[in-house]
Amino acid sequence: MQPKPPRPTGVTILGILSILGGIFGLIGGFGLIALGILLGTLVASTEIANALAQAGYPGLGGLGVGLLATVVLLFGVIVLLLGILYLAVGIGYFGGKGWSWTLGVIVSVIYIVFALVQIAFGNFGSIVSVLIGLLILYYLMRPHVKAFFGKGPSVGPAMGSGMMTASTMGSSMAGPTGSTMVRCSNCGTNVAPGTTKCPACGAAL
Repeated sequence: MQPKPPRPTGVTILGILSILGGIFGLIGGFGLIALGILLGTLVASTEIANALAQAGYPGLGGLGVGLLATVVLLFGVIVLLLGILYLAVGIGYFGGKGWSWTLGVIVSVIYIVFALVQIAFGNFGSIVSVLIGLLILYYLMRPHVKAFFGKGPSVGPAMGSGMMTASTMGSSMAGPTGSTMVRCSNCGTNVAPGTTKCPACGAAL
């Protein structure tokens, strides 16, 4: 069985960031859900619209309070689910689990779609989130990363080491200049090329 490749540094970084993102996702998701439930009892709709515009979501400010509460509640559920998925992905990254690579790709796609939805509501700062998601997808598709998760052939010196071993074995039968040794037909002694007489038994070569 082929040994598992060492964990790439980028995977370690993604694992840490995924776990941190999962924790913040849980906190943010619960906060948005609570806000969606209590939104109708907080402040006047004009103040809500102004607060959302200042937060970077001017597109949400034009919605009614009831619809706005539903949208915020839905966002909270999505963020909460993403937080749970990011936690699972981060833990799986450290163990090099194949399912975590698949889940990481799925979560990255969802992350990009969610960022595009935020852009549609006026939060153009989410363009950065789209670029980050695309970079993560690109990194996860790299051959050495896929190999670590068992999603592709191993990339490294494993095959080369086997060839070196064979080469080393073969070199034991070679002379100092790399030429093949001549074997004496009488006694079987290896003799340097160009020798006309076996130094062991004296037989002519």
